Amino acid sequence: MIKTFLASWIALISTAGLAHAGSWGKCPGGTKAIVDRADRIMVAGSSAGIMTMRVVKPHNHATMKMKFWSSGREKMLVRIAAPSRLRGMATLKVGTRVWYYMPRTDRIVRVGSSMLSDSWMGSHFTNDDLIKETEMEKDYTCQARRDLAASYRITLKPKPNAPVVWGKVIMVIKRKNGLPEKVEYYDEHGRLKRIMTFSQARVMDGRLVPTRFVLRPAGKSEYTEISYQKIRFRVRIPARYFSLRGLTR
Repeated sequence: MIKTFLASWIALISTAGLAHAGSWGKCPGGTKAIVDRADRIMVAGSSAGIMTMRVVKPHNHATMKMKFWSSGREKMLVRIAAPSRLRGMATLKVGTRVWYYMPRTDRIVRVGSSMLSDSWMGSHFTNDDLIKETEMEKDYTCQARRDLAASYRITLKPKPNAPVVWGKVIMVIKRKNGLPEKVEYYDEHGRLKRIMTFSQARVMDGRLVPTRFVLRPAGKSEYTEISYQKIRFRVRIPARYFSLRGLTR
């Protein structure tokens, strides 16, 4: 889900369609459709918008206003609009390749394998989150589902050889509207590592979506918050936006 959000902004932003009904792993029919819909809630063939990212750490607080453009899960351009000292800094993702643009030095940096664990824009997201795209219904299988009064609590385990880093993911999805409420990420030893929460659902460009995402490392008070001020779905975006030339403009 984190990866879907970052590229997603991110992620996150490809046409939502429900998976076929039927059993999925150890869970009853329809579970795959519930998970797939929540996983794609921010995804449209293309999108553009404005968001604010706030990073809260023990000795460092930062707020950035950003503009973003995306095409499916494969292409994304994010550019900082404020504060002024960071204006023009940008990130471009095309497939599994990512570049940064530093306007002060007019320099483009390609993200290599040694940089994958580095923080993205000083946040709690990493470059690896940005590069690796996970589709829950394809990369995971359902281990358990609890139907609560207001939500579904669905436990997912990765399929053999799936390109994922988590040993277990638990999604909490609202029954009323199918929106994600919370996602918990566990390592291969079953230890909770981080939590993503979703709130402030609003209709944007005709679609009900959560407009506030918070990623918090487990057991810590620090977090990264992303709030969407504007999103337009299914917009025409020139191909040049997703090029090195577009990165520097």
